[in-house]
Amino acid sequence: MTAERFIRAYNQIDDHLRGLLDIDRSRYGFASVVDQAAKRYSVVRRYADDLKEFGALRNAIVHDKEYPSRIIADPRPEVVEAIERLAAVILDPPRVYPLFRREVRRLSWDDSIAKPLRWIREYHYTQYPVFRDRRFAGLLTSRCVAQWLADSVHNGGVGFDGVTVGDVLRHDDYEGRRVAFVAREATWYDAVEFFSPAKGKRRASLEAILITESGREDEELLGIITPEGSAQPACRACVAHRWS
Repeated sequence: MTAERFIRAYNQIDDHLRGLLDIDRSRYGFASVVDQAAKRYSVVRRYADDLKEFGALRNAIVHDKEYPSRIIADPRPEVVEAIERLAAVILDPPRVYPLFRREVRRLSWDDSIAKPLRWIREYHYTQYPVFRDRRFAGLLTSRCVAQWLADSVHNGGVGFDGVTVGDVLRHDDYEGRRVAFVAREATWYDAVEFFSPAKGKRRASLEAILITESGREDEELLGIITPEGSAQPACRACVAHRWS
Protein backbone atom coordinates (compact mmCIF):
# COMPACT_ATOMS: atom_id res chain seq x y z
CA MET A 1 0.00 0.00 0.00
CA THR A 2 1.23 3.48 -0.86
CA ALA A 3 -0.21 4.69 2.45
CA GLU A 4 2.26 2.55 4.38
CA ARG A 5 5.18 4.11 2.54
CA PHE A 6 3.73 7.57 3.14
CA ILE A 7 3.28 6.97 6.86
CA ARG A 8 6.77 5.51 7.13
CA ALA A 9 8.34 8.61 5.57
CA TYR A 10 6.12 10.92 7.64
CA ASN A 11 7.12 9.14 10.86
CA GLN A 12 10.80 9.40 9.93
CA ILE A 13 10.44 13.16 9.59
CA ASP A 14 8.36 13.49 12.76
CA ASP A 15 10.75 11.38 14.83
CA HIS A 16 13.79 13.21 13.46
CA LEU A 17 12.43 16.69 14.23
CA ARG A 18 11.30 15.67 17.71
CA GLY A 19 14.73 14.19 18.32
CA LEU A 20 16.43 17.42 17.26
CA LEU A 21 14.21 19.40 19.62
CA ASP A 22 14.07 16.76 22.37
CA ILE A 23 10.27 16.67 22.23
CA ASP A 24 8.36 13.41 22.70
CA ARG A 25 5.12 12.52 20.98
CA SER A 26 3.02 13.42 24.01
CA ARG A 27 3.84 17.10 23.54
CA TYR A 28 2.85 19.30 20.60
CA GLY A 29 1.33 18.38 17.28
CA PHE A 30 3.33 17.98 14.10
CA ALA A 31 2.68 21.52 12.83
CA SER A 32 3.94 22.99 16.10
CA VAL A 33 7.05 20.81 15.92
CA VAL A 34 7.71 22.07 12.40
CA ASP A 35 7.35 25.69 13.54
CA GLN A 36 9.81 25.17 16.38
CA ALA A 37 12.32 23.36 14.19
CA ALA A 38 12.03 26.02 11.50
CA LYS A 39 13.39 28.60 13.94
CA ARG A 40 16.64 26.65 14.24
CA TYR A 41 17.16 24.72 11.01
CA SER A 42 17.30 26.28 7.56
CA VAL A 43 16.24 23.13 5.73
CA VAL A 44 13.05 22.97 7.80
CA ARG A 45 12.39 26.67 7.19
CA ARG A 46 12.65 26.08 3.46
CA TYR A 47 10.08 23.29 3.44
CA ALA A 48 7.91 24.24 6.43
CA ASP A 49 4.75 24.81 4.38
CA ASP A 50 5.17 21.52 2.53
CA LEU A 51 5.77 19.66 5.78
CA LYS A 52 2.56 21.04 7.23
CA GLU A 53 0.63 20.05 4.11
CA PHE A 54 1.98 16.54 4.39
CA GLY A 55 0.99 16.58 8.06
CA ALA A 56 -2.56 17.49 7.14
CA LEU A 57 -2.62 14.74 4.54
CA ARG A 58 -1.37 12.24 7.09
CA ASN A 59 -4.32 13.10 9.31
CA ALA A 60 -6.67 12.50 6.39
CA ILE A 61 -5.08 9.12 5.66
CA VAL A 62 -5.02 7.77 9.20
CA HIS A 63 -8.04 7.40 11.47
CA ASP A 64 -6.62 8.03 14.96
CA LYS A 65 -9.88 7.73 16.87
CA GLU A 66 -9.62 3.97 16.78
CA TYR A 67 -6.90 1.85 18.39
CA PRO A 68 -4.83 0.79 16.70
CA SER A 69 -4.96 3.60 14.17
CA ARG A 70 -6.54 2.58 10.88
CA ILE A 71 -5.52 3.70 7.37
CA ILE A 72 -8.61 4.92 5.55
CA ALA A 73 -7.15 6.24 2.27
CA ASP A 74 -4.26 5.70 -0.13
CA PRO A 75 -2.29 8.73 -1.41
CA ARG A 76 -1.25 8.93 -5.06
CA PRO A 77 2.16 7.39 -5.88
CA GLU A 78 3.66 10.77 -6.81
CA VAL A 79 2.69 12.09 -3.38
CA VAL A 80 4.43 9.19 -1.69
CA GLU A 81 7.56 9.74 -3.78
CA ALA A 82 7.48 13.43 -2.87
CA ILE A 83 7.40 12.88 0.90
CA GLU A 84 10.10 10.20 0.60
CA ARG A 85 12.37 12.67 -1.21
CA LEU A 86 11.61 15.30 1.41
CA ALA A 87 12.34 12.86 4.24
CA ALA A 88 15.74 12.10 2.70
CA VAL A 89 16.61 15.81 2.61
CA ILE A 90 15.31 16.58 6.10
CA LEU A 91 17.17 13.65 7.66
CA ASP A 92 20.40 14.26 5.75
CA PRO A 93 20.57 17.70 4.11
CA PRO A 94 23.49 18.24 1.70
CA ARG A 95 26.51 19.80 3.43
CA VAL A 96 28.64 22.57 2.02
CA TYR A 97 31.57 20.20 2.40
CA PRO A 98 32.30 18.22 0.29
CA LEU A 99 29.68 19.81 -1.99
CA PHE A 100 31.85 22.91 -2.47
CA ARG A 101 35.23 21.41 -1.73
CA ARG A 102 37.97 22.99 -3.82
CA GLU A 103 41.43 24.40 -3.52
CA VAL A 104 41.25 28.01 -2.40
CA ARG A 105 44.23 30.14 -3.35
CA ARG A 106 44.84 32.59 -0.55
CA LEU A 107 46.97 35.72 -0.54
CA SER A 108 48.99 37.50 2.10
CA TRP A 109 48.66 41.23 2.70
CA ASP A 110 52.29 41.79 1.71
CA ASP A 111 52.25 39.70 -1.49
CA SER A 112 53.07 41.52 -4.70
CA ILE A 113 49.97 42.42 -6.73
CA ALA A 114 51.65 40.61 -9.61
CA LYS A 115 50.86 37.29 -7.89
CA PRO A 116 47.04 37.48 -8.08
CA LEU A 117 47.23 39.04 -11.53
CA ARG A 118 49.11 35.94 -12.74
CA TRP A 119 46.55 33.74 -11.02
CA ILE A 120 43.65 35.58 -12.67
CA ARG A 121 45.22 34.94 -16.06
CA GLU A 122 46.16 31.35 -15.31
CA TYR A 123 43.16 30.07 -13.33
CA HIS A 124 40.46 32.58 -14.31
CA TYR A 125 39.42 32.96 -10.67
CA THR A 126 38.40 36.48 -9.75
CA GLN A 127 38.13 36.23 -5.93
CA TYR A 128 41.04 35.63 -3.57
CA PRO A 129 40.88 35.68 0.26
CA VAL A 130 43.57 37.88 1.79
CA PHE A 131 45.05 37.29 5.23
CA ARG A 132 47.20 39.47 7.46
CA ASP A 133 48.93 37.80 10.40
CA ARG A 134 46.51 34.84 10.11
CA ARG A 135 43.50 37.14 10.30
CA PHE A 136 41.14 37.59 7.39
CA ALA A 137 41.75 41.01 5.82
CA GLY A 138 39.37 41.02 2.88
CA LEU A 139 38.52 39.56 -0.50
CA LEU A 140 40.56 40.67 -3.46
CA THR A 141 38.23 40.76 -6.45
CA SER A 142 38.45 41.84 -10.06
CA ARG A 143 36.23 44.77 -9.09
CA CYS A 144 38.73 45.82 -6.45
CA VAL A 145 41.62 45.58 -8.92
CA ALA A 146 39.67 47.62 -11.47
CA GLN A 147 38.96 50.31 -8.86
CA TRP A 148 42.66 50.45 -7.96
CA LEU A 149 43.59 50.85 -11.64
CA ALA A 150 40.99 53.56 -12.12
CA ASP A 151 42.21 55.47 -9.06
CA SER A 152 45.82 55.09 -10.17
CA VAL A 153 45.08 56.45 -13.64
CA HIS A 154 43.17 59.33 -12.11
CA ASN A 155 46.16 60.15 -9.91
CA GLY A 156 48.60 60.26 -12.78
CA GLY A 157 49.50 56.75 -13.87
CA VAL A 158 49.75 53.08 -13.05
CA GLY A 159 52.87 51.69 -11.42
CA PHE A 160 53.26 48.07 -10.35
CA ASP A 161 56.67 48.20 -8.72
CA GLY A 162 56.37 47.66 -4.99
CA VAL A 163 52.55 47.50 -5.08
CA THR A 164 51.22 44.89 -2.66
CA VAL A 165 47.93 43.08 -2.36
CA GLY A 166 47.23 45.19 0.73
CA ASP A 167 47.73 48.39 -1.27
CA VAL A 168 45.11 47.28 -3.77
CA LEU A 169 42.75 45.90 -1.13
CA ARG A 170 42.54 49.34 0.45
CA HIS A 171 40.43 50.30 -2.55
CA ASP A 172 37.72 47.84 -1.47
CA ASP A 173 34.97 49.86 0.20
CA TYR A 174 33.50 46.72 1.82
CA GLU A 175 36.67 45.86 3.79
CA GLY A 176 35.79 42.18 3.92
CA ARG A 177 32.32 42.71 5.33
CA ARG A 178 30.69 40.86 2.43
CA VAL A 179 32.35 37.56 3.24
CA ALA A 180 31.14 34.94 5.73
CA PHE A 181 32.86 31.91 7.23
CA VAL A 182 30.94 28.67 7.82
CA ALA A 183 31.84 25.29 9.27
CA ARG A 184 32.12 22.29 6.99
CA GLU A 185 28.99 20.83 8.63
CA ALA A 186 26.84 23.75 7.48
CA THR A 187 24.13 22.74 5.01
CA TRP A 188 23.54 23.94 1.49
CA TYR A 189 20.38 25.55 2.81
CA ASP A 190 22.41 27.55 5.35
CA ALA A 191 24.55 28.88 2.50
CA VAL A 192 21.51 29.88 0.46
CA GLU A 193 20.16 31.83 3.43
CA PHE A 194 23.48 33.65 3.79
CA PHE A 195 23.15 34.85 0.22
CA SER A 196 19.43 35.57 0.59
CA PRO A 197 18.70 37.23 3.96
CA ALA A 198 15.14 37.00 5.23
CA LYS A 199 12.70 39.55 3.91
CA GLY A 200 12.92 42.80 5.83
CA LYS A 201 16.47 42.22 7.08
CA ARG A 202 19.00 44.74 5.90
CA ARG A 203 22.29 43.19 5.00
CA ALA A 204 24.66 43.74 2.13
CA SER A 205 24.67 40.79 -0.22
CA LEU A 206 27.64 38.50 0.26
CA GLU A 207 30.35 38.07 -2.34
CA ALA A 208 31.59 34.75 -0.99
CA ILE A 209 31.32 32.18 1.78
CA LEU A 210 34.54 30.55 2.96
CA ILE A 211 34.43 27.03 4.40
CA THR A 212 36.70 25.96 7.25
CA GLU A 213 36.63 23.09 9.73
CA SER A 214 34.60 24.91 12.39
CA GLY A 215 33.86 28.25 10.74
CA ARG A 216 36.86 30.13 12.18
CA GLU A 217 38.89 32.41 9.93
CA ASP A 218 42.23 31.16 11.29
CA GLU A 219 41.65 27.61 10.01
CA GLU A 220 42.60 26.02 6.72
CA LEU A 221 40.30 26.98 3.85
CA LEU A 222 38.40 23.95 2.59
CA GLY A 223 36.27 25.57 -0.08
CA ILE A 224 34.56 28.71 -1.31
CA ILE A 225 30.98 29.42 -2.37
CA THR A 226 30.00 32.33 -4.59
CA PRO A 227 26.46 33.57 -5.33
CA GLU A 228 26.72 32.16 -8.85
CA GLY A 229 28.22 28.86 -7.74
CA SER A 230 25.76 28.34 -4.90
CA ALA A 231 22.95 27.67 -7.37
CA GLN A 232 24.79 24.99 -9.33
CA PRO A 233 24.38 22.09 -6.87
CA ALA A 234 20.73 22.99 -6.30
CA CYS A 235 19.55 20.49 -8.89
CA ARG A 236 21.17 17.73 -6.89
CA ALA A 237 20.10 19.12 -3.52
CA CYS A 238 16.58 20.35 -4.13
CA VAL A 239 13.46 18.32 -3.51
CA ALA A 240 11.18 19.43 -6.34
CA HIS A 241 8.25 17.72 -4.69
CA ARG A 242 5.28 19.98 -5.37
CA TRP A 243 2.34 17.65 -5.63
CA SER A 244 -0.81 19.76 -5.45
